[in-house]
Amino acid sequence: MLDSLKIFTSRFCELSDNELEELSQIFKPTPIKRLDHLTTEGNNLNEIFFIAEGIFRGYHLKDGVEYTTNFYFSPSIITDLIAIRSKEPTVLNIQALKNADCYTADFNELESLINQHVNIQILFYKLIEHLFIVKTKRERSFIHNSPEERYIKLFSERPKVIAEMPLQYIASYIGIKPETLSRIRKKMR
Repeated sequence: MLDSLKIFTSRFCELSDNELEELSQIFKPTPIKRLDHLTTEGNNLNEIFFIAEGIFRGYHLKDGVEYTTNFYFSPSIITDLIAIRSKEPTVLNIQALKNADCYTADFNELESLINQHVNIQILFYKLIEHLFIVKTKRERSFIHNSPEERYIKLFSERPKVIAEMPLQYIASYIGIKPETLSRIRKKMR
């Protein structure tokens, strides 16, 4: 787990061995099997999840229809910060798409480390900044790009999603029906 955490954190900033060790100590192993959920809509949440190995998807459920909002590949940190901060039940479902090596930490323990270590504070500032940029780009894509352009962009920017995700989740993620995605893919051949 420590090696995966180091790979993840180094994308945002360098932590000392001591900081990395302290951060790793707040995470506890959480067995997750394929199709299990880390979070489900309606539950209270005060945890943050570190994915050392595995693939997850985030989705919302409305009127029996799943709307995929994101894909998470290891190593990654996942949570619903809105639910944690607002103290309201989460509306986000996070599901494992294969067996995963996952760890859970109490958000209050993480906040304590953030307050004690400037580098951990920088890490999470940069992580939140990164997530904000990704989310804003996706929102802009829905305004400015056609479904076909969104698929092409996803293909070029996140080829791992195209390679590893079922088509129904990709279609949902770019805001179209699976049949429409099939037509787009056929047209591109």
